[in-house]
Amino acid sequence: MTTHSTTRLDGSDMDPVELESVVGSLLEPDCAPAGTVRLGPWTLEYVAPRAFAHTLRLLFGARIYDVDPLSGPARIIDGGGWLGLSVLRFRQLFPDAHITVFEPDPAIFQLMCRNIERNGLQNVTTVQAALSGRDGQQTFTATGSDSGSLVAAARGDVVAVPTRRLSPYVDEPVSLLKLNVEGAEADVISELGNRLAAVDQVLIEYHGFAELPQSLHAILAALHEAGHTYVVSHFDESNKSCVPPLRVTEDYRYFLLIYSRRLPSRAS
Repeated sequence: MTTHSTTRLDGSDMDPVELESVVGSLLEPDCAPAGTVRLGPWTLEYVAPRAFAHTLRLLFGARIYDVDPLSGPARIIDGGGWLGLSVLRFRQLFPDAHITVFEPDPAIFQLMCRNIERNGLQNVTTVQAALSGRDGQQTFTATGSDSGSLVAAARGDVVAVPTRRLSPYVDEPVSLLKLNVEGAEADVISELGNRLAAVDQVLIEYHGFAELPQSLHAILAALHEAGHTYVVSHFDESNKSCVPPLRVTEDYRYFLLIYSRRLPSRAS
């Protein structure tokens, strides 16, 4: 029988006026390319202010990562932590959850850790590695923003980063798996194999990029086989390729948010 934590907060504790004030300051043409901002009780260090502002709006305004109460014991795996905003949101929603967060970019990883530490987040394990289909080392394009990738085309510095398979981290039930791994999501899910059935809720940002093989069908099939019921959303009106009128061009580039969970009627 699945038990559920009662420690999820309502999520309405972020002042929308304050949020938009901070976002507005980050979007100003003269905003510094790196610095710190105050948001609620937090001091947040940032780089790439436009991407940072966009992520703030999605996570704390649109609340795209807000999920159902977690199955206990509350355990979250966050693949692609970037500056730590997802960790902050998960901690805000689920104070007693243990969070394991992966971030491959060496400089971004250090900044993420500073955001976690300066804001007093406990029970968080940080892993400087990219989730991948294999353990080892791979080249990674570090963009200095939220678009660094093992596989997708990007402009930046090419560095070698450690890679980790996800399956060893799913040796016991996982309440929530979140993946934002810039095109590597299908490889990660494929490597996880039948251990995906040990995950109660899943959030995946799917990257539909022309230079990558289409893999949405494979991800959805894996979720189905694992007993998950899923929904797919374009999650953001600025994601123009997914808002009608729809077009497919040679250089298509779009994003989708996949959410799934194991409903008792299918998991039994």
